[in-house]
Amino acid sequence: MTKPSIAFFATLLLSLTLAGCTEAPPVDSSSALVTAETNAQAPLSPLLPIKWVNGTHYNIVADTASEQKEVVEYFSFWCPACYRFEMIINEIKPQLANDVAFRKVHVNFMSFTTQEIQEQATKAMLIGRSLGTEELMNAAIFAHIHEQGQKIEGLNDLKQLFISYDIAAVDFESTLSKTELTDTFKRNNDDISQFKEHLQSVPNIIVNGKYQAIFTREMNVQDIVDLVNWLSQQK
Repeated sequence: MTKPSIAFFATLLLSLTLAGCTEAPPVDSSSALVTAETNAQAPLSPLLPIKWVNGTHYNIVADTASEQKEVVEYFSFWCPACYRFEMIINEIKPQLANDVAFRKVHVNFMSFTTQEIQEQATKAMLIGRSLGTEELMNAAIFAHIHEQGQKIEGLNDLKQLFISYDIAAVDFESTLSKTELTDTFKRNNDDISQFKEHLQSVPNIIVNGKYQAIFTREMNVQDIVDLVNWLSQQK
């Protein structure tokens, strides 16, 4: 597959709204996701890591950092901005240091559908994670909603989607009933509760449990990658 061009990313970033997808009316530019703008004719960043400034490029949202270096993306399968942001996530992940983990947290407070259905989608994501097919099935759920225009009305719709990708129904069902899935589902929702006041919009990135990334208009894709990497090495 051909690697997306700089011009493609410029269009992608410009298409993200000021506040991403919100549960309420859009918030101001203090939101974690601010539209980033790429100059296709001048791809080199005007920014240097030393210029990452508290309050401009990141917020401190906790007193202490987590022991594990970790980048956590808060997102919703129903959010168009999250769907488009996947292309940038696919640039961030392979450039993280080896000691930095990446994890997604699926939120349950968007207005696109009910909380129950959103939490069923969370379980589907975690089933994919347990089966080693998380990236594949996340992409499939995004495509089902945003490319094919199909609805998800319950867990059975999600199971059928897994089956269409040759994942046996018995594997889906047995994973769903495991204690480990119950535990990871609880952790997902605990993570939402912990940072809820900072999650006015998605996509939203929290690094090391302490830093919330802010993407400003002059930043290009590599700036976003560099900022997230820099934050991941902060204590």
